[in-house]
Amino acid sequence: MLSGSDTADFPDRLSPIFVRDLRQGLRAHYFVWVFILLQLLSLISTLVEFALVQVIGESAQGGALSGMFQTVLIITFCGILPLTMFGALQSELGQGRNIELLLTSSLTRWQLVRGKLLVACSLSGLLLGSLLPYFLIRYFLGSLELSNALMLIGAVVLFNGAANAIVIGASGYANYVGRCAVIFYFLMFLVISLTASSTPMVLSIAGGFGAPEVLSLAATYLCVGLLFIALGLQLGRARVRLFESPIDPPSSAVVFVFVFATPFLVGVAAGTGGIIATLILLSLMILLVVRIDPGASKKNRLKGLQP
Repeated sequence: MLSGSDTADFPDRLSPIFVRDLRQGLRAHYFVWVFILLQLLSLISTLVEFALVQVIGESAQGGALSGMFQTVLIITFCGILPLTMFGALQSELGQGRNIELLLTSSLTRWQLVRGKLLVACSLSGLLLGSLLPYFLIRYFLGSLELSNALMLIGAVVLFNGAANAIVIGASGYANYVGRCAVIFYFLMFLVISLTASSTPMVLSIAGGFGAPEVLSLAATYLCVGLLFIALGLQLGRARVRLFESPIDPPSSAVVFVFVFATPFLVGVAAGTGGIIATLILLSLMILLVVRIDPGASKKNRLKGLQP
């Protein structure tokens, strides 16, 4: 016989925020409709490519046809799914004031925003895993190389996480226009940072990209994506501060200034020191953003909550 703890669907070590929001997300109507729409679009793009290969031949492979499937992935995982988190923090900051109950318990602000990010990425991961048959079909058709498939999946996962974190951070603002402005601000500087980090390396390579260049570029994009994930979460933490106290996270202005300065710092490092300097700078910036407010201890948090 199994005890009650053995039959529990979620282990106790998981964050309550993650368990609660994951249950809600799996039951949400948008998740079902996005799943159905994604399967239909993927099936249509794969069938069209397969039909044209049979009629025209191998010359129909690649190009625009491969771009159809990639466009479906990018729009779904970097656009539609992150926007489902548009009101992620409003349920905590609204009339119910769930945040007051959360912060007087053993949960921290990091656990709150990190739990919401993990839920968003988990739901996206479930949808991405459901597309594995389409990747296999396109691979056997010869229109998708294994290395390109792995790079595409890695890029989708990374920038889905970055978009999720940015939207979660922006969801702390009550005004819809303000949320849209914050999302646009972050995404604009994310694109600029990616361009600034890669342009000097691309211009310096005259003979094309080899494996070392591709790995260097992937490492740079990974660091930029992780940096903006941390910045988005820090913005979310700044929006759930209850009152001014020494244990509150840094203000939103600090995060916005950091986002503004990122492409300039990255551009200088990439232009003067190359890929090594860029990776070192990005690693230090990620560490700095995470350690801006490492989180107070339970004793200090309880002390700060006292009147």
